Amino acid sequence: MGTCPKCGAETRDEDLFCRSCGASLTAKPEQQPEKETRVRERETCFGETEHRRDYSELVSFGIFLLIVGVIFIANPNLISDFSSWVETMAREKALSPPPGGLITSATLFFAVVGLSNFFFASVRYVSGRPRRRVLSAILSGVALVLFAYLTYLYGVNALAWQVAIAMEVVVCGLLIIVYSALCYLFPKRFQ
Repeated sequence: MGTCPKCGAETRDEDLFCRSCGASLTAKPEQQPEKETRVRERETCFGETEHRRDYSELVSFGIFLLIVGVIFIANPNLISDFSSWVETMAREKALSPPPGGLITSATLFFAVVGLSNFFFASVRYVSGRPRRRVLSAILSGVALVLFAYLTYLYGVNALAWQVAIAMEVVVCGLLIIVYSALCYLFPKRFQ
């Protein structure tokens, strides 16, 4: 025999509810608040209680898919060019320059994705999103547009691919340092 946690009346072991007040005897009172806290944490963490949701990431993914589609429309032989390039390198067991169509497609892809980052940075700025996200979109746009330009320079034989990659790595490192420094020096501005 036990007692009801709510009213203190005596209960039998097989009772599911108190015969006196009707309270559930299967749930312990100390478990209820914990469950409610977890629900509140979940609602806060996953944004279920937010009144205004941010769909910008979903829209940016949609734009990314549109860009990929445009690249495939601009170069319908993209997959066959890529596979023949890989087969050539496997057969010769050495690196070989990619075909011009791949270089043009890569240049176009990185340029358009970089420009879309600038667009989303302006949308985030206007909509009042955190300045940190705006800054990261701008800096990643700079990195992507620069990579498109370096890819173009490689395509016209103005740069070796090793130099183009090295320059992009250096610029990305500098952009990460700039981002970190701005967020550190102006924490309230980039929250």
